[in-house]
Amino acid sequence: TQTERVHVLEGEPATITALRDIWAQLRASETEDKFANFVVRRATLALERAASQLLGPQYKMPKLVREEIRASSRFQEGLRLLAEQKQLPLIQAEALADKALKELASGFTPLGLDINLIMGRILYRRGYVEQLDIDPLQIEKVRSEVHGKPAIILPSHRSNMDVGVMSVALHEAGLPRTSTLGGINMSFWPMGYIMRRSGVIFIRRDIRSDPVYRWVLKEYLGYMVEKRFSLQWYIEGTRSRTGKSLPPKLGLLKYVVDAYRDGRCEDIALIPASTTYDQLNEVKGYAGEAMGVAKKKEDLKWMINYFKSAHGRFGRIYVRFGEPLSLSSYLGSHEEAKQLSDSDYHLALQKLAFEISLRINQATPITAISLITMTALSAFRQALSFEQLKMALREFVHYTELHDAPMTASAKRLLCDEGIQEELDALIGQGLIHAETDGPEAVFTINRDAHVAASYYRNWVIHHFLDSAIAELALTAAAEKSEGQAIDIFWDTALQLRDLLKFDFFFLEKNQFRKTLTERLAKVDPQWQQALESGPEATLTLLGAMQPITADSVLRCFLESYWVVAVCLKLQADKDALGNKDFFQFCAGAARQYLLQKRIIHSEAASIHLFKTGLQIAENRGVIDNTGGYQAQLGQRYIEELETLLQLSDHRFASARRTFNQRFFNRVQNHD
Repeated sequence: TQTERVHVLEGEPATITALRDIWAQLRASETEDKFANFVVRRATLALERAASQLLGPQYKMPKLVREEIRASSRFQEGLRLLAEQKQLPLIQAEALADKALKELASGFTPLGLDINLIMGRILYRRGYVEQLDIDPLQIEKVRSEVHGKPAIILPSHRSNMDVGVMSVALHEAGLPRTSTLGGINMSFWPMGYIMRRSGVIFIRRDIRSDPVYRWVLKEYLGYMVEKRFSLQWYIEGTRSRTGKSLPPKLGLLKYVVDAYRDGRCEDIALIPASTTYDQLNEVKGYAGEAMGVAKKKEDLKWMINYFKSAHGRFGRIYVRFGEPLSLSSYLGSHEEAKQLSDSDYHLALQKLAFEISLRINQATPITAISLITMTALSAFRQALSFEQLKMALREFVHYTELHDAPMTASAKRLLCDEGIQEELDALIGQGLIHAETDGPEAVFTINRDAHVAASYYRNWVIHHFLDSAIAELALTAAAEKSEGQAIDIFWDTALQLRDLLKFDFFFLEKNQFRKTLTERLAKVDPQWQQALESGPEATLTLLGAMQPITADSVLRCFLESYWVVAVCLKLQADKDALGNKDFFQFCAGAARQYLLQKRIIHSEAASIHLFKTGLQIAENRGVIDNTGGYQAQLGQRYIEELETLLQLSDHRFASARRTFNQRFFNRVQNHD
């Protein structure tokens, strides 16, 4: 009797003649039975379009994807050519393709979507404030960009909650629902069953040895963008275990860009996104993995434990969108893109992925806890009183505001005592900060064995302070040289650090990097270059004016980790396999010894994740040749280079500590 709850849908009509014309272009067979199936699919899709217009873009979902792809002449002809190229019997290639299509196809349903949204909300609301923190201006920009074209949402990946959080964020913002590509390791029952019906496409982790699967995946994604459905995946390929953005993976991005080059769509909107948490319960697990603990396998038991651990008071979740990127604007028309040579195309893809990653970083907001952990991890290698911590944090907040970096409301509240105390209490509750209260005043420091976990929060925002940290070390190097060489030494050191850190951070091209560094220093002193030319004393004065002090907290642990790897390569030069699991365990043991001997300072440098990057750099420098052999001369030169930079870091730290303590003393005196 409640007729208002019933809607009769009428799909767009079509004549038999029009349908036969379309079928003639797409068909893979001449039989009337195939045409009948085609008409049924078209009718179903027409009703789905009518339903999505009624329900809204959140419920626009792909239907009959597997059937449509399998029945197309493009698919049949492509599969035949692939079978010939790989010398596979056609019947075997068809069987493998059918298996891959069945594995990829998601069972999108409105009910499945609603269940997924309910589960996502239940999960994150167990530990976080109910309302997601989303910038409405960014939403409007995204809405405008995705209108009338397929969209690819490319978020950062830090938590297993990311999928549910982003689904809820897109739904509540009224944006089109995405089909999300995820690792097949998460397809265990019952999560796999539920997630498939909410649009998750599970893909295999290693597909290099399966050409049929790779081709089917490419065709699947090409079909999705051709039909203007939105996709979502994590360009890093996996969750970041360090908090810092990982290098982008090109595979899925290439398949989508290939579809654009083939003219299957007029344009594609690429949307960088960031999901950031005030606190994250998974951090302790990541810290364990960094120290060599094996990753737990995802299964039903794991899921139950994860759900239990999600209960608490972890603050807010922030969803931010970076500046959208139009593929047609970036690559030109699909005809122009298709004319690129293989090498130019690969380079363009690398630059595109880099640009997306850079925009994700630029959109990532600075949180209160990330600033406190950044301060405490260095803390001039001493515990800080509340007043000292407040002074350091105020400098970070003012720096962030000066350079227009995105910042959460909790970070802005670090300008008041109550805001600092709330965040300290949260970190003490997590076991990351220790408060020593048995004395004249409370002092705060990173808890023993919590440095790696604390560094995870710092690394979320470390890229916002990277240029300043590089400038500090470059100025320190310039201050140690005679007049007339300072400018050259400054830029040589800055570019040396840029090259050394390129596997851990995303840097602008050299000219843009120089311009950005120049603009950063001009905000400290518009005459900074003249100060360098005036001699060491003026350069040291410029260094003393740089606030906040970042070189030790941002760069030191990376340089130390690279140095540990370089030394261990030399010590293990006679071993057959440099870079295997045993080698990284050897690095971890060496790092623990060097920490006890004070040869390195930062505990988070003893991270297997950083060791892997350190090995990449050593290979890039030629320390390890193509056969896996150790090049002693290059290896020694590399060690000496790192030791020189660490000495610069020591000099900067010593002067920074004096400057900070003097500023604090002056502040106390003036207050008195």
